[in-house]
Amino acid sequence: MKNLLVVLLFFSMTSAPVLADDFDPIEDVNRVTYSFNELFDDTIFEPLSRAYKRYIPEFAQTGVRNFFGNLRDVQTLANQIIQLKPIDSANTLGRIIVNTSIGVGGLFDVSSSLGLTTNDEDFGQTMAVWGVPAGPYVVLPFLGPSTLRDSIGIFVDISSDANMINKMDGNEFITANTLSTIDKRVELLPTTDLFDQSDDPYIAMRSSYLQNRRFEIFDGNPPIDDF
Repeated sequence: MKNLLVVLLFFSMTSAPVLADDFDPIEDVNRVTYSFNELFDDTIFEPLSRAYKRYIPEFAQTGVRNFFGNLRDVQTLANQIIQLKPIDSANTLGRIIVNTSIGVGGLFDVSSSLGLTTNDEDFGQTMAVWGVPAGPYVVLPFLGPSTLRDSIGIFVDISSDANMINKMDGNEFITANTLSTIDKRVELLPTTDLFDQSDDPYIAMRSSYLQNRRFEIFDGNPPIDDF
């Protein structure tokens, strides 16, 4: 907790808000990274994800999705606590308890059928809630669209995920992360298909990411006059 507060304080003091006309100041570099990511995705990741969706039984895909969703709920709970959301925290804790016990370690999403739902919260959102500016838009190798703030959040979240499954051996760890990544890519297939049809997929992805993050940070109710 102390380390998280130090990160928040540091970026609050050193980051400056980015003007609307200058939220992508390193666009040339971002486009190069975007092209690299697209090449990797087109040749390896997307075909693998489509094969997974086509050939792996639906019940198995659902189990994988539920299992990693349960792990994300643990991460969400931690961020909700830091964001001082007691009601949401209690609800997410209920989901974790139900899905981990009755849902056989999270393989079955029993809690949703009981009306226990939650919105994913990550450390990037937590920093935003505590006033840390987004900083410039960046495209991360392999990981895709982000901002300076969210890049720090991704690092914290990945470290947290690693701690949750650090009892696995090397092969199990790689398999778990590969399945989680493929599952996320399968969910994004309809969205990326739409991007590919746009005149400038880079602009489409950037706009979609920034608007979606704004929506998530304000829990689905962003102020009208906010950028």
